[in-house]
Amino acid sequence: MVTANSGLSVGRPARNLHYWIGRLQPIAASQLAMWLGLTCLFAALPLFFIKHARLNDPDIWWHLRAGEWILQNHRIPHVDVFSTTTLGRPWVEYCWLFDVGSNWLVAHFDLAGIIWFQTLLRLAVTGILFSLVRRLIPQFFWRAVAITGMATLAMAWSLTPRPGAFSVLFFVLELYVLVRARQSANVRLLWILPVLFVVWANIHVEFVTGLFVLGVWCGEPWLKKLTGTEAGAQSGLDPFPRQLCMVAGACFFAILCNPYGFRLLTTVVQLARDTEIYNLIIEFHAMFFRTINDWAVLALLMWACFALGRSRAFRPAWAVLLAWSAWMGFRSLREVWLVAILAAVIIAETYGESSFAEEQTERLEPGPVLRPSLRMATAITVLLLLVAGASVWSLNSHGLLDQVALNFPIGAVKYIRAHHLQGPLLNELSWGGFLIYAVPEVSPSMDGRTNVHSQAEILRADALWNGEAGWEKRPELQSANLVISNHSWPLAALLRNDRRFRVVYEDGTAVLFQAVRPDRANREPAPERPPL
Repeated sequence: MVTANSGLSVGRPARNLHYWIGRLQPIAASQLAMWLGLTCLFAALPLFFIKHARLNDPDIWWHLRAGEWILQNHRIPHVDVFSTTTLGRPWVEYCWLFDVGSNWLVAHFDLAGIIWFQTLLRLAVTGILFSLVRRLIPQFFWRAVAITGMATLAMAWSLTPRPGAFSVLFFVLELYVLVRARQSANVRLLWILPVLFVVWANIHVEFVTGLFVLGVWCGEPWLKKLTGTEAGAQSGLDPFPRQLCMVAGACFFAILCNPYGFRLLTTVVQLARDTEIYNLIIEFHAMFFRTINDWAVLALLMWACFALGRSRAFRPAWAVLLAWSAWMGFRSLREVWLVAILAAVIIAETYGESSFAEEQTERLEPGPVLRPSLRMATAITVLLLLVAGASVWSLNSHGLLDQVALNFPIGAVKYIRAHHLQGPLLNELSWGGFLIYAVPEVSPSMDGRTNVHSQAEILRADALWNGEAGWEKRPELQSANLVISNHSWPLAALLRNDRRFRVVYEDGTAVLFQAVRPDRANREPAPERPPL
């Protein structure tokens, strides 16, 4: 029995969740709300990385030096010209186009240009991915924003200032072309891909991921027969299997348009085989699940698996690609972007199929339209926010250089140059790229170019720096005139008690040892150690 004081009435039912959703829908469909949503989608992560701008990537430095060498010599190197231990060894400089571009960027915009390059690339990836997801689910604007936002969060640390960031961009572009060609049944759009692969193959070796996707799509008719789904819904490209295979073949020959020809493919095979160094290089480690980004990757994968399972028209090609991306991404941190992008596209396509089926039985209202004025307002707002953030947080080359000094041996390099010290220089792998850039007159012994230094050499060097048995008899140590190390390596502690070396410079980042030669030991006093 309902009393007058109970606050309820027979004629006024309780307001439930559907009521509030109905009230919020007009607000969510307004141009103002969409402007705010797009601004947050595009500006949040770039602002975070501008605030915490760091140049702690060890490889960007040798890329800058390689680009400088190419511009100075007007040719692309085919042998190593930087490292003492591998001088003259064959070298496939597969990212030469990125190196030239990055050197030009720093020459014209200084170190801050690297951060802005990273920011613009992040915006481009987000924009293309959102356009792709939005194309798949045009009725659901906010779902497209949520899916894209989760994907960009998952691969936030994949867009470093390296050639690999372009692989992320080109991969999204490839999927966009494939999906758009399938939706419009326009096979001519696919001929954009060979041009894309020509550029891709001269920037980064992960063009192989793009080729793998094309191969899976070409084999989709066979996969449908294998899984018994050939009677399912047809896509726009299903009537054109021969043309798709022709495009895939053209893309394969397109990657051969590089300065090294087939040697580029042998380098890819070598890099794929060298798996023992995965435990030594952080970017090859598996996810640690200590940050929200890793959990976003897992959430996207689970969401995509659920979406595939409930899909009315099962597409085995997507299942193969998702399983492959999961194997790659959970094996290595540097490949998590594969999971993020493919999962986002699969989720969006599943929503698109379900909404299309619903539209056949029950007329759905069209989704909100993104007017040109809204797009322009979003672009201007994001640009103003980024410029304001860079001004407030003092994004400049001087501040970046101070931050670089905390991670790389700038003080030791200045000491080497001021006192005209000569090599051979023994260094650990992670600092080699910086030394190539900062002190080119003294070649390092090793750097991060794993297609130059063999896997066996990297493992032996790691044993030396860890001070394993027999370290004192290693020929590279006996022949070294300079040894530069951070304070954490066991070898640095061992050399402090080794009479063959003396400390000539030390600061909070690095310690520099110089060999004591018998012919000058009595004539040359030991330099004073600078204060820490």
